Amino acid sequence: MNRLKVNDVIVREFALLTNEGNNRSIDCHSIPKSAFEWLLANGVSSGEKQRELVKVKRYGKSIALQVVNFVGVLETPCRTRIEILPKTTTNECEPEMARKILLKMLASVDKLKLEEFQQSHLQLLKQPLYEVLIAYFLKSVAKLVKQGIRSEYQRVESESSFLKGQLLVAKQLRQRPGRQHYFQVSHDVYHANRAENRLLHSSLKQVFKWARTSANQRLARELLFIFSDTEESADFAHDFRLWTDNRSLAHYRPLKPWCELILSYQSPVAMVGNHGGLSFLFPMEKLFERYVAKQLSAQLPPALKLKEQVSSKSLTHHNGQDWFRLKPDIVVYDKSRVVTVMDIKWKLLDASLDTTKDKYNLSQSDLYQLFTYGEKYLEGHGELYLIYPKHASFTEPLGHFEFKPGLILHVVPYDLESDEGLTNLEVS
Repeated sequence: MNRLKVNDVIVREFALLTNEGNNRSIDCHSIPKSAFEWLLANGVSSGEKQRELVKVKRYGKSIALQVVNFVGVLETPCRTRIEILPKTTTNECEPEMARKILLKMLASVDKLKLEEFQQSHLQLLKQPLYEVLIAYFLKSVAKLVKQGIRSEYQRVESESSFLKGQLLVAKQLRQRPGRQHYFQVSHDVYHANRAENRLLHSSLKQVFKWARTSANQRLARELLFIFSDTEESADFAHDFRLWTDNRSLAHYRPLKPWCELILSYQSPVAMVGNHGGLSFLFPMEKLFERYVAKQLSAQLPPALKLKEQVSSKSLTHHNGQDWFRLKPDIVVYDKSRVVTVMDIKWKLLDASLDTTKDKYNLSQSDLYQLFTYGEKYLEGHGELYLIYPKHASFTEPLGHFEFKPGLILHVVPYDLESDEGLTNLEVS
């Protein structure tokens, strides 16, 4: 199969992409003119709430495109693949650690069954992100094949030279002269051509186009041969609705999120102007928020219950209705009593910027938001938490912030490498 050369680009959040040139760093990388112009025109996510994937920035006497806080992989029509990794430090870093952190977070929150990523070998992490994702999808399909591809009885109608199954009397009476010796029959066939297998076949075909390593190409080719008797899906949305979840298909369950991602039926972020290229993009702030919430939920004492995105309180009451619902990231309850409220922010603070001017890079609007949560959910008395990623410039909790006597805010780091940082939260 003839494969066009792919131009690989590895950057991290908020990096600049320049129009041609010789930049090759993780924070500023040159891309071909065709890729630059395509991103300039199409760098918006599709969906009801369109979001910018790139922003235009001045770069010397020209312009550059800055990637925002989406991570993953996207491919332009000219075969430029841009891998965007999370920015976990303010310094230049090797991509392996950022890639490991991202894969660990995806394994935890996006139901992709990537548990092995938490123990990934360094050699594996040196591969581009998309090759790692492709490898694990292919291994999961290979495991399913070993456990058995499921078939089902399907009713088919055909013309037969002998009578089998049910005779279709109406069709038989309409038989053309000279063909009365043929029977119009309906019968059941036990076949693997069911919705789940059609979606897997389509996903494998797409992955085979994306794969570049010989190992991934070889395994994809072998699996495509196994599914060759199954049709490809002609309607992804319809076949996903037909995907059954009974006990006999339990080993299929881990594959459904993969198929949804690969076929862009439920992609975290799909690009405007779908061109069939690779697009695995995840909003980093949501990924961090969901990951920390899941880790914290596992660490809480059994008596406490964590709820995400609670909206039981509102900012104001008007004309007999609650207006402007308040939705903190996390509310911790002891039965019906609110113990604490937390917000999770994907932003790098700097503990050395402890002046009234710099304020550690904290956002004033975030503090206003937490103060409102404290007044409404804690009735003006208790402790709140703001959680940010830990890095070299923010390793310890900041001194507490006092909104008023009895209402305290703690700003704490969360260590994505060791998953430490929440054990000291006093929520008892």
